[in-house]
Amino acid sequence: MSSVTPHKFAIAAGEPHSTIRVRNLQCSVKVGTDAWGRSGKLQPVLISVAVDLRHGFGSSGVEDKVDASTIHYGVLSKGVLEVVEKFGSSAANTKEITEQTTLVGLWNTIFSALTGIVLDRQQKVQSFAADALVDPQVVRSVEIKIMLPKASLIGNGVSLCGAVLLGEGEEVVLEQTRGLQLHGLRIPTLIGVNANERLAKQIVIASIKLDLWRKTEDEYTKLEELVVKTIGESSFETLETLAHQTARMLWDFFGFVATTPHTPSITIGLEKPTAVTFADAPMIEYTLNEENNLPLPNERARKW
Repeated sequence: MSSVTPHKFAIAAGEPHSTIRVRNLQCSVKVGTDAWGRSGKLQPVLISVAVDLRHGFGSSGVEDKVDASTIHYGVLSKGVLEVVEKFGSSAANTKEITEQTTLVGLWNTIFSALTGIVLDRQQKVQSFAADALVDPQVVRSVEIKIMLPKASLIGNGVSLCGAVLLGEGEEVVLEQTRGLQLHGLRIPTLIGVNANERLAKQIVIASIKLDLWRKTEDEYTKLEELVVKTIGESSFETLETLAHQTARMLWDFFGFVATTPHTPSITIGLEKPTAVTFADAPMIEYTLNEENNLPLPNERARKW
C-alpha cells in the first residue's frame, strides 16, 4: 500500500463501472478546532461519501431491486450519521486533544465503519472490524470528504478528502490519497500590473490544497494564518508570482521533503474578481512539488 497524489490514484483506480454517492450529509459534532483554533467546540459538519463498485450494479440493475450487488444509499447515509454521532459522544467525554477528536480521526472512524478496515496513525492496515457498512468484495474504492464550513475566519471552510483503492486478495488496501483544503479565502492585497491597481488593495480569493496530508494534528487555522499573512502583506504584480511564493512559504513551513516514489504537493488557486469587468474572475492555479520546487529568479519577488 502506498500514498499517492489524486491524479495517480485516479489512474490506478481506473474508470468506475458504477458509483453510489451521498453528498453533504449534515450533522454537528465536536471535532477539530473552530475558526479561532479552539478545540472541543460543537460545529456543523458536511460529509460526502462516494463508493465505486467493482463489477457494476449486476442483478440490481436488471431486476429493479436493491440487493447485494449494490449499496443501499439510505443504509449508507444512516450508517455514516450513526458513526458520527458515536464519534461525537466519545469526543464530548474527552477533554484532552487526541486523535479521536481530530478531523483525521473522524475520517478514519468513518472509513473503518464503512469497510471494516482499521488504519493506524501511519495509515497502514492495523486490524479488521467485525461489521462493515459495505462489502469490500463488492466495492472497488471509497472516497470520504469531511467539510467544516465554519472552521475558517475569512473563507468558505476547511475540508479533508481521502480515497482508498481496495484489493481483492491478501493486500486489502492497494493505494490511498488524502488532501487538506482551505476553500475561498477572501484576502485584500496589492496586486496587479496596471497603474490603478497599485493605488489600493483588492480582494484575491485563494484556495489552498495540500495533497498527501500525513499530519494527524488539526493545523488548518495555522495554515490559514500563514496564507493570509503571506498574501495580505505582499505587493506582487502577477498572480503567478504570488502563487509561487505562497506555495514556497507553505512548503518550507511544513517542512516537506522528497519521498520515494511520491512527494507531497501544494496547489494554490488564486482569483481576482474585480480584474475583468464582464467575468466572474480570472484565475490561475499552480502546483508545487519536489520536481519544480525551485528558488525564485531574483529578490524582486520578495516584496513584503
